[in-house]
Amino acid sequence: MKKLLLASAIALAAAGQAYADYQFEVGGVYTDGEIANTNFDGLGVAGEFHFDKVDTSKGPLAEASFLDKSSFVNFAFLSLEPDLPNANDIDVTNVGGRFVTATNIIIEADFSTLDAGNNDTDTIRVGVGTYLNDNSDVVVSYSSEEDDNNNDVDYLNVDFHGVNPLNQGASIAYDVNLGYIDTDTDSGYQIAVGGTYYFNAMFGLGLNAGIADVGDTSSDEVSVEASFFPTEQVSLFVMISDGSQETNNVDIDSDAILIGGSLRF
Repeated sequence: MKKLLLASAIALAAAGQAYADYQFEVGGVYTDGEIANTNFDGLGVAGEFHFDKVDTSKGPLAEASFLDKSSFVNFAFLSLEPDLPNANDIDVTNVGGRFVTATNIIIEADFSTLDAGNNDTDTIRVGVGTYLNDNSDVVVSYSSEEDDNNNDVDYLNVDFHGVNPLNQGASIAYDVNLGYIDTDTDSGYQIAVGGTYYFNAMFGLGLNAGIADVGDTSSDEVSVEASFFPTEQVSLFVMISDGSQETNNVDIDSDAILIGGSLRF
């Protein structure tokens, strides 16, 4: 099982409200970190096209697509360069989408590939869910991961997401993930929880934590992240993290920082 564990702490400040509908979002990221005493850095790009204009007046700008029950297709590409002699770059490509029906049924699908030079891994994910109300949803998804050595990992996940308004324009968002993991030799589970406090429509600060346990391998991670909209069409975000993975009493520590931004049109 391969994980890039991200986690952290940061502070930003912002004020005011802003509402500008959009239909397309494109952005980029830079990441830098260390896994098992090996440094890496990387660059990525991503984009998202919505079938209809997204109404951004319903809550935090970072949650606009979710609150408007928007349907979209998206893509992402990330290339990591390990600081090792003759090491191959690690490239991750993902394409997918989310469709929300008039009756609030959610259908999701994604395909991703991880190219590590001598061993590629392909993952297919499909999900079905529903909005429980205007501010929360639940999605059940199945993922199948297979590499060039025919190692298979299957995931069954249940994800809850919600955004609750508070007083004076503030709100709080939460995520809960429960998952079952099945490999060729073992099975196990993963649990993750997270929350983001939005001081207003433009600035949010979040904390996330997760654990996983499969056979002789266990892992944990914690991250702090912040999102800030200096204008209604420009977003900035930072995520810093720290995590560890233990296999047969051998620990692998990791830490990383991810910095990015996007433009909305």
